[in-house]
Amino acid sequence: MKNSALLVFAAAALAVGTGALAQSAVTVYGRVDLSVTRQNDGTSPINGGNGQLGAAAKRWDVRNGSAGRLGFRGVEDLGGGLSASFLLEHRFTADNGQALTPFFQRGAYVELGQKGVGSVYLGREYFPVFWPALRLDPWGFDSAGSPGTKHQLANYIVDGGIRTNNSVGARSASWAGITVNLATAAGERARPRSDGANIEYRQGPWYAGAGWDRTDSRNKVALAGASYDFRIIRPMFLYTESTVAGVEQKNMTLAATIPLPQAIGKFAVARLDPAGANNNNTRIGLGYEYLLSKRTSLMANLGSSKQQGRAAGRDLTRSTVYETGIKHSF
Repeated sequence: MKNSALLVFAAAALAVGTGALAQSAVTVYGRVDLSVTRQNDGTSPINGGNGQLGAAAKRWDVRNGSAGRLGFRGVEDLGGGLSASFLLEHRFTADNGQALTPFFQRGAYVELGQKGVGSVYLGREYFPVFWPALRLDPWGFDSAGSPGTKHQLANYIVDGGIRTNNSVGARSASWAGITVNLATAAGERARPRSDGANIEYRQGPWYAGAGWDRTDSRNKVALAGASYDFRIIRPMFLYTESTVAGVEQKNMTLAATIPLPQAIGKFAVARLDPAGANNNNTRIGLGYEYLLSKRTSLMANLGSSKQQGRAAGRDLTRSTVYETGIKHSF
């Protein structure tokens, strides 16, 4: 009798374990995105979405349109609408095969979610204000055409970039198209604590978003913007105010995407204006992405920037970058 009970228990445990395994999944994904670029000898800063552009001598290069990535995403259904998930994403530069640091630079977090309510997460993740800025950039912060975080976030960064270490955050489910993201990131003696939030609305052709982040009175950012899909064109608008090391800065971006036969046209103009005279930066981006498939595309982009001011006794001159490349996601 005892042996029979043990056999029944073992069979039940095996069935539960097998069911749990069947409801778990790990996805491996990534991207390789490279372009041949031509940059002039302009002296204006022209940091783009890939973070590699800058004032430089006239040159040809093979550059990353966006940093290469290799990621692991997992989710487990715990039953009753409860799920556990994780994300680990590594970044690298595909033109030379070098790893970026930290190794899981893009993200490293674990998350627990309840269907219809939302989730909580812990680890390294984008700060909430990043998401509206991203969604109102036609290039999604990639390529020479993108206004990049320099403009979209008005130079605001935490932990050297757009992700925060030691984060504890909460994301809501969508309620009538509205989602909310709250997060705090412990400085652990490296910096003051960072606190941030966003609210987004996505319904039909409409998108609207706003967000803020703050480490102290000398370092903070707030932004708001919206877009509307007219089907023949999707215009976007974003306004950002920041204080970086005590200096107030403002940015306004007007942008659009245009659906074309098996392609997407892209445009943006952004003006960054720090406090003070004769120091604003105006950036223009143009782009064309031809979709060979859902995962592969050919691209041509232009980014051009003109900053007021002088260096080495001369007025800063316009910097322009042209790029053509291939992007493949898996």
